[in-house]
Parts: sequence; structure tokens; C-alpha cells
Amino acid sequence: MHEVLRIPEILCIILRSLSRSHLSHCASVCKQWSNVSLDIMWHEVDDLRAFFNLLAPVGVESGRERTELKSYTFLVDPGPEDWDRFQKNYCWRVRRLTLDSYPRDGDIKSLIAQVALVRSCRPILPNLTEISYTGLLDRGFNECATLFMHEGVSKAFITQSKELDCRNFLRVIRVRMPFLAHLKLDIFPLLQNMETVNELVAALPRLHSLVVPECLDKSPVLRALVDPTKLTRFETTYYTEVKPLSILSHLNELYVFIHYRSLTASFSSRMSQLTTVIVTTKIIESPSDVMALLSAVVQTCPKLSSLCLDIEEYVLPDDEPSRIQMKHLKPLLACSTLTEFSLEHPYALALDNNDIEEITSHLKALEVLSLNPNVKETVPITALTLETLLSFARHCPRIRKIGLFLQADVTVSTSEAILAKFPSTSLQNLDRLDVGKSHITNPMAVASFLSEILPLGVELKYSKSSVEWGQVNNSLPVLLEKAIQTRRKMDELKKRIRELESQ
Repeated sequence: MHEVLRIPEILCIILRSLSRSHLSHCASVCKQWSNVSLDIMWHEVDDLRAFFNLLAPVGVESGRERTELKSYTFLVDPGPEDWDRFQKNYCWRVRRLTLDSYPRDGDIKSLIAQVALVRSCRPILPNLTEISYTGLLDRGFNECATLFMHEGVSKAFITQSKELDCRNFLRVIRVRMPFLAHLKLDIFPLLQNMETVNELVAALPRLHSLVVPECLDKSPVLRALVDPTKLTRFETTYYTEVKPLSILSHLNELYVFIHYRSLTASFSSRMSQLTTVIVTTKIIESPSDVMALLSAVVQTCPKLSSLCLDIEEYVLPDDEPSRIQMKHLKPLLACSTLTEFSLEHPYALALDNNDIEEITSHLKALEVLSLNPNVKETVPITALTLETLLSFARHCPRIRKIGLFLQADVTVSTSEAILAKFPSTSLQNLDRLDVGKSHITNPMAVASFLSEILPLGVELKYSKSSVEWGQVNNSLPVLLEKAIQTRRKMDELKKRIRELESQ
């Protein structure tokens, strides 16, 4: 065996790239490989049937072989020795448990009941730190959902879409996982559920990240926080409520479903630690409301680095478009710390190349800029052309992702004129260009142009209904290779000429 493969860190990197079946083979090579392979295989458990098969053989319950939903049980009852071996070799390796109620593997309630009987008094998965449950409570899996909880769990993500009374389950969380730092509760917002949510939040002193379900009033939840200054991430839905966010003075990340006007009113005081704001609306926001929100966020969040203004997919444009212009985006120009900005709107933005030049020349730290590439209008219009990519090459050396709705056609003469303006090393960090539903009629000319300015390996995103952009995507890798080879030869030729001139 090569000595490199005896270094645990390198071995771990290599084995992480293998499939589960290959990891099983690696586990039998030697003790070191066995430990690393088993650590990787059982770091996360998302199939309890397979996991409990390590305790004792699992099979279909007698008489249920031909039923649509098979019921699984232990074919041989596990004894204390089996449990000791199971805990010693496997249980301590599990860090993440992900379960849902979808019966892809059949009914395992019998397995759960038997495990509950044979288990020791210690936690089943002692090193478990993260629990993620989806829909367990509506199919009789309450015991399964609570069986693995213990004080060492720091992250819990609970999703339950059906209208159920979850109070008892929430109370179990409070008792068994009192040191949660991250809590996501995506449950049906019944009044009695929300009252118990408030009680749960009040019992979690280490909470740093909180996601709570939609309800009419978030005040009780916020007031229930043991120490609001510890909360660094908050996510919720409240479309019309105006709620000052000043209580969450140390918030780093804010994710909300809300109308822009309501959120603007919520920014009533300085949020000195807020770096990320992700907002989703379900209405067509007016340009003036977009401008007001941008102004409020920029003025109250001095460390803002990421801002995303999104819209629900089902919101469609009407017959009277109200377009966002550069004057509505002006407040952004004062945010020199901004590295990511994205804006989605039903209508094409009324921007031209000069506007993009103004944005990029002010926001030189930009790494991501997406300005509504996937418009929803039937016949959208735009004044942006491929030449606008020159602004990113000039001003934004760290740009990784660009999303624009373009009039993307070029001719040979215009292409040469534009390319002559590009720096020799431009857009080197770009890994994605999203053109969405951009107009195009001459795909080969566009592909040829892009091959001269884009780096090798860049991803081109576009509307899958566009045959023309599909042609660009298919031909671009070959053209990029040729362009790079040509530039390399030219560089070698120039180097040779300089050497000859110096002799």
C-alpha cells in the first residue's frame, strides 16, 4: 500500500468520492480503511431500515409480502449482545439523521417498537448533532421522531404540512433537546401550535438561528427569545405586518416572505450586523416600493453584502407594465460592501449598457449580479447588449455569476469592435452566465463572441425553450478550447519576438 494512503486526511478525501457499494468493499481492506469508510457511510442516516439491518437482519413481516406497502421487522430478535455490538461499531458514527414519512421503504413502525424495547438507557446515536424530519407526525411516527432526540442535538429541522396539533411533539423537543442552536419549524400555524412554539423558543437559551411558521403576529415569538442578541439568522413569513427588527440587533441573516412596503417600515433602526437579506414577495411590487426598500436596507445595514429581492413563481404580469429604471436602483450605488445582488420582477428592467456601467463602476466588489434574466412578459424588450459584459471586465475582477436579459445578437464587425475594448485578462473568475430568455437569432456569431471573453468551464444558463441558446451552449466548449489555444500561441509568438528583438 502506498504510504500516502496511510495518511487519514488524504484517505478520507479519496474515499468520500466513492459510491456506497465501493465504500463497503473498502471497509474490509484493513482496520484504518474500515474506520474511515464506516465514518463516511454512516455520517448521515436517511434509511432506518438499512441502518437497523446492522443490528439484526431485517425483512418483510410475514403475511405482508404481497401488500402494496410492505411492513418490515427483525427476522431475528436482537439481543443485548447485538445491541452492544451495534452501539460499539456504528451508532457513535452518526452525526445527521434525515427522515421523512414517504413510504419508499415500507412501514418500519415494528422496527421502531423493537428498538425501543432493546435499547439501552443511553442515547441511541450519542454523537448526533442534526435532526431533519419531514411529515412524520401524520403517519404515526411520533415515537420514531422523538426516539433519537437528546441533549447533544444542536440542529432540528421539522416540516409538517398537514393541519395537525403538534403541541405534544413540540413539548418533547423542549425537554429532550434543550440546547438547540438552530431550529426550523415549518408546521401548520394552528393557534395552539403557535402558543407552544413560543413556549419552546422561550426554553432554548442557545438559539442562534430560528425559522418559524407563518402567523399573524410574530411579536410573541420575538419576545419569547431568551437572548435576542444571540439570534444571527431569522426566517419567517408575514406579508402585511410591520414589525420593527431592532430587537434582533445582532442579526446576520434575514430571510422573509413579505411585501416590500411592510419590510421597509420594519427597518426603523440601524442593523449594524446584518449582512444578508433575502426577501420574497407575492405581489407585483411597484418601482417606487423597490426603490424605497433598497434605500432603507442600504441606510440601516452598513455591513450588507448580499441582497436578494425575489418573487413567487405564480405571480404573472398584467397588461400595464411598470418598469424598474436605473433611478429606482440608485440607492444601491452607496453600498460599497455589496458582493451579491439579485432582483426578480415580472417585467423586463428598463436598463441600458450605460446603466450597467454605472452599477459596476460603483460596486467593484460584486461577485454576483442577477438582474431579472427570466422575465415573464410575453414579448419583453431590452436595451442591454453583449457589450455590457465589458463593464464587468473593467470594474468587477471578482465577478462569478452574471444574470442579464439581453438583446444578444452581434455581427462580425460589431463583435471585433467590442472585443478590441476587452482587457486581455477579463472575467477570469466567472463560472456562470445566465442569459435566461434573452433574444438571439444568430447563435454561431454569439458563441464565437463569447468564446473570446469567457473562461474555460463557464456554465451557460438559459431558457430550455430556446433552441438557439442550446446551439450556443453546445458549440461554446469547443470554441473556448480553440480560442484559448490561439491566445496561447499568440503569447508564445510575442514572447519569441521579444527574445529576438533583445538579441
